[in-house]
Amino acid sequence: MNKFMKTIALSMAMLCLGAGAAGAAQFSDAGSGKDLNAAQLAQRLQKYDIVFFGEFHDQGEIHQSEIDLLQAMHKLKGAKLALSMEMFEADNQDKLDKFLAGALSEEDFLATARPWPNYKTDYAPLVNFAKANKLAVVAANVPRFLAAHVAKNNASTDGIEEQYKKWLPEHTYALEGAYKDKFYAQMNSPEAPMKMPPQRLAAVYAAQCLKDDKMAESIAAFADAHQNMQILHINGCFHSDAHLGTAQKLEALRPKLKVAVITPLERKQKGVQPAGDFVVWFDSCLLYTSDAAD
Repeated sequence: MNKFMKTIALSMAMLCLGAGAAGAAQFSDAGSGKDLNAAQLAQRLQKYDIVFFGEFHDQGEIHQSEIDLLQAMHKLKGAKLALSMEMFEADNQDKLDKFLAGALSEEDFLATARPWPNYKTDYAPLVNFAKANKLAVVAANVPRFLAAHVAKNNASTDGIEEQYKKWLPEHTYALEGAYKDKFYAQMNSPEAPMKMPPQRLAAVYAAQCLKDDKMAESIAAFADAHQNMQILHINGCFHSDAHLGTAQKLEALRPKLKVAVITPLERKQKGVQPAGDFVVWFDSCLLYTSDAAD
């Protein structure tokens, strides 16, 4: 990237970090409509075992709200809080654990753990806070190459090498109903980058569900092994809005867990019915493109 483009990118990033007028709501309760700051939301979340924080991956203001909420929840829960992330894959849990423990340098961690392109700006603050405060971080997602295999092979896991099968979810199924309808509508919308034939679309949907199943199983396994801990899970909002996707799969696996969903809305969408229990508000600032269903 040349010097001019770096300057433009930095300027845009600074604008995004400054998005949200002074006094603008950061969060709100979807039921009552009451505006909340991070500390107030953390207080309301104490009765929940699992908190899904749904994001748009390209919105800097949302990422700032994530770290604000993580810090606020930590003030209340301390060592009884854990972080879970879509952005890390289960086969890299050992590398993540070693980095958190100081046994792996950040350079080696980033070189081997397949971090997302926006890791340093958007997710490193979460991971570094967890590291500094000795919080566990769950690498929740299925390895992306396995999801890609399912998407490219007619929704089948056949042909996956034996050494990689342990990273698949124990059970996976493509949900019928509201989640499928939403996914198909998204993929068939005028804004979709390309139209897919039905068989291909079914395979891509199966890959989406594979991610949901793996993340749900990862969260459930951690919750089973760490009783009375609260888990903040960060994912693209498509995976949790309306308690569908990963949230739906987790609630089916562990119906006794109390689950809350935070959904993002632009401030100009005031009055729109939220797809969650709580709302994180933001002013749109597009730095790069990302899929809503990812």
